[in-house]
Amino acid sequence: MDTGSVVSAGRLANKACIVTGSAQGIGFEVARAIAREGGRVMLADIGTHLDGTGTDSTIVHAAADKIRSEGGVCAAQASDVTDPAQTDALVAATVQRFGHVDVLVNVAGILRRGSILEASDEAWQMTFDAHVNGTRNTMRSVGARWRDTPGRHRRVINISSDSGLYGDADYAAYAAAKAAVIGLTLSAAVTLAEVGATANVFIPQALTRMTRSIPADELPDNDRARWDSGEFAAANVPPVLLFVASDEADWMSGRIVGGWGFEAHQYSQAARARSIYSPGPWDLDTLFVALPGAFHSLNPAQQ
Repeated sequence: MDTGSVVSAGRLANKACIVTGSAQGIGFEVARAIAREGGRVMLADIGTHLDGTGTDSTIVHAAADKIRSEGGVCAAQASDVTDPAQTDALVAATVQRFGHVDVLVNVAGILRRGSILEASDEAWQMTFDAHVNGTRNTMRSVGARWRDTPGRHRRVINISSDSGLYGDADYAAYAAAKAAVIGLTLSAAVTLAEVGATANVFIPQALTRMTRSIPADELPDNDRARWDSGEFAAANVPPVLLFVASDEADWMSGRIVGGWGFEAHQYSQAARARSIYSPGPWDLDTLFVALPGAFHSLNPAQQ
């Protein structure tokens, strides 16, 4: 167990945190920021290419070396989150190293371009394995640990995307998977409350190898000047997430929040926008007249 060289100051002082997908990009900056705030971080990443192929375990160890060189306390493990046995082992290794687990941040994911007519079965399955099954596996592994060990101020923070809320025609598998992450997180929030944990969705934007692979006019904010200015650097993502991970956020669970650049957002969640009623079973002639008049004026973003 690592009880030495612990940073005693900081908003996450001495909290043990697992960050998946933390070898590069947003995941690395999240792990780095947690360490700077006194957290002890287990970096978990198998070093795949953006499309989910290949592995390189040296990348996550190099990331951990970088954080340690800055005075942070961390360890690294090449864990494949799509494998439940490996997520169980990841949690066990974190407990062995740091004594407990307080925070789980799921960043790991891949990107495959393709519309609903173009995406291959393989791309679809790999995308869901990484984003949805990976998130489910880590939550279940850490949740089982928490169930057996009473505690509080625990956090699960799952990364999603605007694509999961609004869709993305050219990245159908990614959008569907990120929507599933939202549903999974909101479903888990009630259960995890019973073991002293909150569960929230976090939506970032940043200039990373993922967004660099996307044409500029398809980016969430296609003002190229903002992207080129450094505002969307991955290092600007963690501040809002750090709050969600802190003890001050005990009141926040089952929420969808976002943070990037110099912005912080809370997203509204789905609600009925407009309704029409019949005193009994619908007469189709009546329905076909009433429904367009009531619903047509709503654009998809209002629904």
